[in-house]
Amino acid sequence: MKKYLNLTFLLLSLLISACSSQPKSEAWLTKETKVNLPKIDLNQDYHDQQLLTFKYNSQENSVITVVDIQNNQLKVMGLSTIGIRLFEIQYNGSEVKAKQYIFIKQLPPPEQVLSDIMLSILPTTSWQNVLPPNWQLVDKGLFRTLINDQKQTIINITYNKKVSTEIRKPIKIDHAIFGYQIAIKSME
Repeated sequence: MKKYLNLTFLLLSLLISACSSQPKSEAWLTKETKVNLPKIDLNQDYHDQQLLTFKYNSQENSVITVVDIQNNQLKVMGLSTIGIRLFEIQYNGSEVKAKQYIFIKQLPPPEQVLSDIMLSILPTTSWQNVLPPNWQLVDKGLFRTLINDQKQTIINITYNKKVSTEIRKPIKIDHAIFGYQIAIKSME
């Protein structure tokens, strides 16, 4: 009996560790281009509860995210539209800790959600330090565009407010390479 109890405990430990991951602080901008995430260096806190509606391959799915930045620490919690916890991500500027509670194949991985949020929230200067040579993140009015070294648009981000000293909240993200769109509605 003790042998079966130990085996059960071992299997449960493996299952728990499989659901929790600690990837490096990296993000894929294209299928070939990976960058380190920039450090969060903001002089203000940020909180937003958002309804994200993903469109990918003619399918549409929604997830609620709660985004918090305090003391340059970022925390993102993903919930289903009925409130079931899907994932949680923490980023302290050097390490990403991600826990995926329920996998939904129609949604991007939590780390991709994190990089999209960071691309839309952090100042362009933070990103310019980690982008590949000759890549640009450009703010122009209500739009922010990530452009590669071939002058191709990779990501378009749309805001409802022009550039200011406050952290702007995005309302739409279009990823031209990965082929998905995210409509963002603040729930506050």
